[in-house]
Amino acid sequence: MTEAFNQNQLQVGQLVRSRAGRDLGCYYLVYKLEKPRKKGGSVQVWLVDGRGRTIVNPKLKNPRHLQRTRLVATEFAARVKAGKCTPEDIRAAMNMLLADESAVSQKNPDEEALANVES
Repeated sequence: MTEAFNQNQLQVGQLVRSRAGRDLGCYYLVYKLEKPRKKGGSVQVWLVDGRGRTIVNPKLKNPRHLQRTRLVATEFAARVKAGKCTPEDIRAAMNMLLADESAVSQKNPDEEALANVES
């Protein structure tokens, strides 16, 4: 269900964490990437969490306000592409990825601390 990703760009199904705003520290899955509206603008990211933010009501966020993780829910991305994604699918994918994220951070806390300083 997870795979490696290109660090320079976000992709659908990637687990991200909010770095700014009222939702600071909240985890989301990338649902959709939208091209910039203005020339030279940045890509906009649509986020879902399966609870308050579902496919019907995704959150729009600037990628500069997101902390990327290395985890991607490929099954979720396939369901989004097929148009058959439910809030239960989102929650299941997030629970699986968050369990992976906590296992990774418990194995090497120094690497996570270094990543937070560099961000």
